[in-house]
Amino acid sequence: MSSSKRVQASLSSFFKPKQQKQQVTTASVSASVSDISLSQSPPPVRTRQNVSELRSDNSTKRRRVLSSEECSLGDKDDEGYVEDRVDSASSKQSKPPKGDKTSFTFSKRRSTGQSAGETLVKSVSDTTNMMQRLRMRIAGTKESEGSSAASQTLAPAGTLDQTSIQLVQRKKGTKYTPLEIQVLEAKEQHPDILLAVEVGYKYRFFGEDARIASRVLGIMCTTANNFYNASIPTPRLMVHVRRLVHAGYKVGVMRQAETAALKAISDNKNAPFSRKLADVYTSGTLVEEVGDSPHSESSSEKYLMCITEGPIESNDKRVNIGMLAVQITTGDIVYDCFEDGYLRSALETRLMHLQPGEIIIPACLSTETLKSLSGYVGYSIKNDESREPLLEHANRTGVRVSFADLKFTDTSAASSAIIEFYTKNNANSSLSYALNLPALVSTALAMTLDYLDTFNLTHVMLVRRDNSNNESAPKELFAPFHTRLHMLLSATTLQTLNIFTVSGRTSNSEQSAIALKELLKPGGRIAGGHSSHVKDGDGSLFSIMDFTRSQFGRRMLRRWIAHPLVSQERLMGRIEAVEFLKNAMEDSEGNNVGNSLSSHEPKQVLARMHNKIGQLVDIERGLCRIHYGQASPQELLRILRSLMAAVSLVPVDVEISEPRLLAETLDPDIWSNDLREAVLSWTNQIDYQSAKSGRKNTLFSRGPLYDMLQECHCRVEQVDSELAASIGHVRSVLKDESIEFKSISGIDYLIDIKNTKAKTVPLDWVKVSGTKSNSRFHTPYIINKLAERERCREALQQSAKNAYKTFLAGISEKYSELRQLVGSLATLDALFSLAMLARREGYCKPEFVNTTENDCASINLADAVNPVLGSTAVTYVPNVISLGDPDKDSNAPQAMILTGPNAGGKSSLIRTVALTSIMAQCGSFVPASHARLSIIDAIFTRMGASDNLMAGESTFMVEMRETQELMRQATPRSLAILDELGRGTSTHDGAAIAYAVLDHLVRKGVLTFFVTHYAHLVDAFAANKAVRSCHMSYIERSRIIAAKTTDSGSETSTETETTCSDITFLYKLAEGASADSFGLNVARIAGLPEPLLLRAKERASWMRAEIESKWASKHARDLRHAVSQAYAAST
Repeated sequence: MSSSKRVQASLSSFFKPKQQKQQVTTASVSASVSDISLSQSPPPVRTRQNVSELRSDNSTKRRRVLSSEECSLGDKDDEGYVEDRVDSASSKQSKPPKGDKTSFTFSKRRSTGQSAGETLVKSVSDTTNMMQRLRMRIAGTKESEGSSAASQTLAPAGTLDQTSIQLVQRKKGTKYTPLEIQVLEAKEQHPDILLAVEVGYKYRFFGEDARIASRVLGIMCTTANNFYNASIPTPRLMVHVRRLVHAGYKVGVMRQAETAALKAISDNKNAPFSRKLADVYTSGTLVEEVGDSPHSESSSEKYLMCITEGPIESNDKRVNIGMLAVQITTGDIVYDCFEDGYLRSALETRLMHLQPGEIIIPACLSTETLKSLSGYVGYSIKNDESREPLLEHANRTGVRVSFADLKFTDTSAASSAIIEFYTKNNANSSLSYALNLPALVSTALAMTLDYLDTFNLTHVMLVRRDNSNNESAPKELFAPFHTRLHMLLSATTLQTLNIFTVSGRTSNSEQSAIALKELLKPGGRIAGGHSSHVKDGDGSLFSIMDFTRSQFGRRMLRRWIAHPLVSQERLMGRIEAVEFLKNAMEDSEGNNVGNSLSSHEPKQVLARMHNKIGQLVDIERGLCRIHYGQASPQELLRILRSLMAAVSLVPVDVEISEPRLLAETLDPDIWSNDLREAVLSWTNQIDYQSAKSGRKNTLFSRGPLYDMLQECHCRVEQVDSELAASIGHVRSVLKDESIEFKSISGIDYLIDIKNTKAKTVPLDWVKVSGTKSNSRFHTPYIINKLAERERCREALQQSAKNAYKTFLAGISEKYSELRQLVGSLATLDALFSLAMLARREGYCKPEFVNTTENDCASINLADAVNPVLGSTAVTYVPNVISLGDPDKDSNAPQAMILTGPNAGGKSSLIRTVALTSIMAQCGSFVPASHARLSIIDAIFTRMGASDNLMAGESTFMVEMRETQELMRQATPRSLAILDELGRGTSTHDGAAIAYAVLDHLVRKGVLTFFVTHYAHLVDAFAANKAVRSCHMSYIERSRIIAAKTTDSGSETSTETETTCSDITFLYKLAEGASADSFGLNVARIAGLPEPLLLRAKERASWMRAEIESKWASKHARDLRHAVSQAYAAST
């Protein structure tokens, strides 16, 4: 087969429709739509002699043949490679291979808006290469045989090979297509963004962007022209964007700024499509769509945090730190300015609380701050400007770090940026508030505004958080991270107590304890109350307190647990509301009034609200999506339906005065008629079926926006009517009254004629497609009208988009009122969650002791159990725990030294104290038969053992750092729990440190639980009335066992008998110190070999005797010295 015939066969197979069994012919094109008269009346008839004559005619009268894709000007090219063809038409053409004189001509619809009949002539070799490339992109699998070296396929790589990076940069002497030039210009402006470029029906990646996309998304990567190429289908864009964002990349979407139909009648119809960067996404700025399920969670609910710092005149590397954190998903904004030491423990606390997914920093932070941030993000942060911005996060997932413009570190520049932003948006009250922020926070605000401007999200900084119409109260624009009304839990406390997650430091010891104590289940009890199994997400305090039914309620409960109350007035108000709801739920179940829709009794209204809240989607996140203009029609429908259900939950005439918190939540100003009417009006304007299918053209069923779009619809319908009416002219020309228009493969108004009657077809009719028996034509009038219809449709699409934006903006005007409504729903959901927890068996309402700032803390618990472990254990042994004196007795002990066997329940008991205190100050009932506590201002912990290699800290350094933080910040109203302090170093050093720290805390009056295995520590504080000595009780039984021992240097072994102790743990707190820690007993249970344990016991006995001998010798020397001194004094 000749080369030309092979190419012709290749082209024929490529353009063959997949679903059509009949063969469709495609020939060369020499006329264009632009050449056809645009007259509104049908053109005059011009007949032809015969088909064979015309097929052999090479004159200008040759019939124009269109492919099936050419006939719809509104549809984009299957590939959309307009630029490739424009560049090929303008660049130097390759000559055909030697010996092949054929110059092959073919036609394919243009996305550029060039005349639809313009021909593109290529040499045989160029055409073959292009066909191979197109096939490869469509099939997405492998190259066809004979692929040229310029079209190689790259399989997705497992990791990014940075030794062969292909950055999208200009190179001298290289010729680029117009599309590549656009991409180059975009990459020059945004080198740190991974670009997805809209090309036809796909989004394409170029250069190193393509390789990264291939690796992360698992898609094919090929070479084409000058760069690597990878592509994804348009409908799957956001799916792939989310995956790239979660992999740590900053992803930008370049969209075509014009359509094919409108471009065809514009002045630059022969130029490539104009494109612009429309959207940018990162882990801190991506707001995911609200799903159908009320329980669907967003994986992108992370704060975007900006951190700045300023020096302090000291030589201990202390700094002032400013922080501003924005949660784009919910619109929450938090700020803080604080002083921090060289260990940056205060910064670590804020990072642990807010869990930012993206951090913005200036490139001038101190080494200590960068080290602390590196420990949080999990990789080293350096101010290395030589590294390529795009590859900053290559092969790395998790928290993203971005560098801010250094110009904002200048206070005047930061103030100017803030003034410009708020003045431009007519927010004078917000401006006055922003200018009164601390200087470092203002700097962080300016940096955040500059950063969010890239994402078109700056308007999140304009929303007032007070949700009121009182313009004189702008103090709620941002929320302070910490106030005097709340307790601040340190990062160490959050980790070691497993408040929200089972931390890496404590989970290992907890898991070991669970595995060990599973072997120690006397009488069916799980030792220490630990569960016999741990699931993902189990084991945290939040997990056992969370009975919320909505995502916004879950966020509210999390905030309450993260910031326990220290205001007794607010705390009692919350507890009273929880008790009221608990009783309401019990009454509702007993009387079955929860579903009574007619009753306006407060308890019944609240019961109905509890049932309905679980049916609402995440309105809080949805309102933000609407506010940002990102909500899809499907999403909008879900949000409006939930809003309609929400505003209908509270009857207008319902009245409730007590408890006060519930009265504030059901305030008629929040559940107003105006808001109901507004939501009803929005809902009534929406056509449900169009919203479900995402059709913006027919989304509105009434209202001014509907009237505006109806004009566009009428223009489209008018053109369709004119097209339909032209069938009469077609019938008269063909003299066949049976002719009807047909629609085939998406092409409308086709005139289908048997080839035997093709002689009667006028010369100016355009053949669109054909089979062996039929040919399909368009008249010039139909082509003209189809183009006009497509322009009308494009105008309708644009009008629909504008109308949709206007509709979303109208809803955003009520954003503050709607946000307040959601806040009330979230408060109710969180209160109901605590009420459900209060209904558990063994829970009681806590009592709080009236204290002043100078009073010491106290705690008195009866039958207390660990709230986390007690909720999952088969049986958990309760304990009576009392320390401090609520009656202000100065002689009451303020510290407890707790000893006892390993795995005896010591750590579980002190965790019980801390977790119970947190629960009580969140407004929750607690797991005890009686609880009387003072309000604690802070909880400090020193538990577990782990290092922090990223921050360069050893295990003992971490231990000492946490101890230093505890000693510096603890007050007489604080609770401190320390578990085996000093075990990270030698026995003597550890014991000395433990003694000194405990002595300091006792002198300071801190409520302290001190777990230790240092027996002499008990003796050292035996005479101190402020210290109480206790242990976890046990029963010891001795038994004789036989063991084989092997003499060193000998192969013979002897069997000996020895005694061992069997320990039964009672898990009860008892007075006095424990006689031993029984570590060998735990080792035996863990399965260590008996000969090894026997050897260890012998060594332990020898060491004990040695120590006792040394103590005896020391006492003897002291006694002799005392006698000598007494004798000398007497003489």
